[in-house]
Amino acid sequence: MPSSKIQPGENMESFNKRLVEHFIQLSWNSGRFNLLRHIVCPDFVYHTSFLEGFKDLEGFIQYVTEIRGAIPDLEVSIEDIMAEGNRVISVSTFSGCFEKPLMGMEPNHRVISFGGISTWEIRRGKVLHQNTLVDIAKLQRQLNVEPSQVSMVG
Repeated sequence: MPSSKIQPGENMESFNKRLVEHFIQLSWNSGRFNLLRHIVCPDFVYHTSFLEGFKDLEGFIQYVTEIRGAIPDLEVSIEDIMAEGNRVISVSTFSGCFEKPLMGMEPNHRVISFGGISTWEIRRGKVLHQNTLVDIAKLQRQLNVEPSQVSMVG
């Protein structure tokens, strides 16, 4: 597990990018939520274009667990990451085999892939806020579903 402190010679932006990478690895890629709890603020907030409303950490964990259940081999790859001060932007690709129903979408038992762009806010070395814009249209095209078939309520 990477250190949760700035290393000698490391600037804040490098640390914040490393923190976001670690967050994605612990949550989306491995489901290690007990470790994830150590790198988020108590008042963590998550928002995504895939669902209405905002989620606290427990809501985020439930959301990720549901998606990982439908796409058991899910992998989130970071394509690009930028940081300035306490803000980070990550561009990621979500991919895996869609095996079980998810939010009104029926599985196609094929590998799907779609993008997401997240803005992150870091406070005192922990993740405070994540806001993700998901390429829902690309996902719908791969599943051959109409926009009205996707449940956007979570």
